[in-house]
Amino acid sequence: IVSISLVLVSGIASAASISANATLQTDYTWRGMSQNGEDASVNGGLDLEYDSGFYVGTWLAAVGSGAEVDYYGGYAGEMGDIGFDIGYVKFDYPAVANSADDFEETYLGLSYGDFGVTFAQGASSATDNVEVSYAFGDFGFSYGEYEDTGDYYYLTYGFEFMDFAMTVGYTDFSADAVSGKEDEDTFFLDIGIL
Repeated sequence: IVSISLVLVSGIASAASISANATLQTDYTWRGMSQNGEDASVNGGLDLEYDSGFYVGTWLAAVGSGAEVDYYGGYAGEMGDIGFDIGYVKFDYPAVANSADDFEETYLGLSYGDFGVTFAQGASSATDNVEVSYAFGDFGFSYGEYEDTGDYYYLTYGFEFMDFAMTVGYTDFSADAVSGKEDEDTFFLDIGIL
């Protein structure tokens, strides 16, 4: 029984891979909105991915309230020429006591060639978001509509420099009148470690 257990544990371990990421951003934006008062932000994450397509991970970023910690898990794969990613994410702000800013989403992403669409459904009082994207070479474009909040778009260009993955981009956010938010736009530079 012990030898069988060891074989099973060994098989599970070999079917999984762990990866880490770290990025410096001149402005951490999310759905077109600055999350750190337009100041620079450092973030990083850790992911565990299984050969079956299942994954779990966590991601941490410096934001105006101290930190944002995301926890997520899902299943990704392909059906013919169509890629899919279905999962759950929790956005947590531990520095804010009893924070009403914490929220959760379930999401479904579909891709075909260079095209992609992602639908995120907010839990409880959180609102929904729909985003479409298109990649052409090293350039990318995405447009999203965040329910009762606003719409946004991103234009990006990605390239490698030495041991770094660089992304230069521009984003524009137009607030809905009911959101109480303001329009904003910014140019940004992301520097990630390869």
